[in-house]
Amino acid sequence: MPGKIRKFFAEVRSEAKKVTWPNRKELLATTGVVLFILFVMGIYLGFLDLAFSNLTRWLLTALGIG
Repeated sequence: MPGKIRKFFAEVRSEAKKVTWPNRKELLATTGVVLFILFVMGIYLGFLDLAFSNLTRWLLTALGIG
């Protein structure tokens, strides 16, 4: 069993050496894209929440429940 664990970590180390890590410029660019998409999706979901909230309130009022 210890031999399998040792082999596993040796293979993990070998694969990690093959990874191409982004440089600072690429990292900042992709981080900016992710943050922008998060911001846009947050606004979009906020508007959807507001619309469905108002629709639900209107329906409940129209049915005399709310």
